[in-house]
Amino acid sequence: MVLTALRERGAMSRAELARYVRVSPSTISAVVQDLVADGLIVGTGGPAAGPPRTGRPGLRLTLNPGAGAVAGVEFGFRKLRVELCDLAHSMIGSADSGLPEDHASAAGLAAARRLLDQALAAAGLPHSALIGAGVSLPGPVSQHPDLIKPSAILPGWRGVTGRDIEAALGVPVSIDNDSNLAALGEHVWGAGQGCTDCVTIRFHNGIGCGLFVNGTLVRGATGGAGEIGHITVDERGPLCRCGKRGCLDSYAAIPAILDALAPQYGPLTVTALLDLLAARDPGAVRVVSDAADLVGRAVATACNLLAPQRVIVLGPMAEAGEVVLGPIRAALARHIAPNEPPEVVLGALGARHTALGAIALALGETDWLPAPAAAS
Repeated sequence: MVLTALRERGAMSRAELARYVRVSPSTISAVVQDLVADGLIVGTGGPAAGPPRTGRPGLRLTLNPGAGAVAGVEFGFRKLRVELCDLAHSMIGSADSGLPEDHASAAGLAAARRLLDQALAAAGLPHSALIGAGVSLPGPVSQHPDLIKPSAILPGWRGVTGRDIEAALGVPVSIDNDSNLAALGEHVWGAGQGCTDCVTIRFHNGIGCGLFVNGTLVRGATGGAGEIGHITVDERGPLCRCGKRGCLDSYAAIPAILDALAPQYGPLTVTALLDLLAARDPGAVRVVSDAADLVGRAVATACNLLAPQRVIVLGPMAEAGEVVLGPIRAALARHIAPNEPPEVVLGALGARHTALGAIALALGETDWLPAPAAAS
């Protein structure tokens, strides 16, 4: 139980371990002493969080970082990212590259294996050091068995299974969609730390949502929880890539924003849009504010159902700051009752939230535990 807690949660003090594992401090001290003697865990040398304590129990403990590593692999719409983490939860390497938007699964997996090997080599680690990998995909995923569902978002990945990805990467994998893993990354390492009930919004090419309820990531019976981008705004509205009409994505996601601005501004990139927003261009601010208001209304529905403590906003449009957060807050204030609206904050992990969430997924789902070295 101690080894599992340190694998999933990272550095903890003896006191934190005793509370988490629900055993007495004296039992934890005895277990820790044995594990340190076996070389399975080490002290970080830094003080634990919380009030000062006497003696060594306040030092933080981690798994031996030399015992292995975990990878997070993020497949985006046009970008691939790999992050490496040791078992002490320290980031030890990364690599990224572009991807064709409509790439086939075989090409994407081959590129991921090249990046993974590149990151391992830069960190001075053999492939055998990996104990697992989490894989993020920008489309619907079912779990147990792991399977990528048919969708217009990932047409080249139809029918790909977790076993197919394991064979390509050469390591046990866990898979999930990008919105869930962005929420998990922020929950473990970012703006969601210490928050048991949280709604995380990914304001991107689609409007994604990850839900934490009572400290647990909610996936639903089919793995499709959080599809807030497909809430209907107008059933007679434009056709969505999901096959319905008038989805939130069709009005508020980045492609819809760029399309709305095109008649006046011509073709825009996301970078150019953010520049217009930074300059407070009236037309750009109006279109983005309207989109953020629609997102806020949809989030308010989730908040009325779940009563979260916090709403975290991620993705490229989050970089616009209050131009996006302000309308979302205003919509929550108008549409949430009788509960108080939750706080609305930006994510804390930059563009790495999803890859870090993939690492957290792998650390939580693997059953790997270190073994003591054989006696000589």
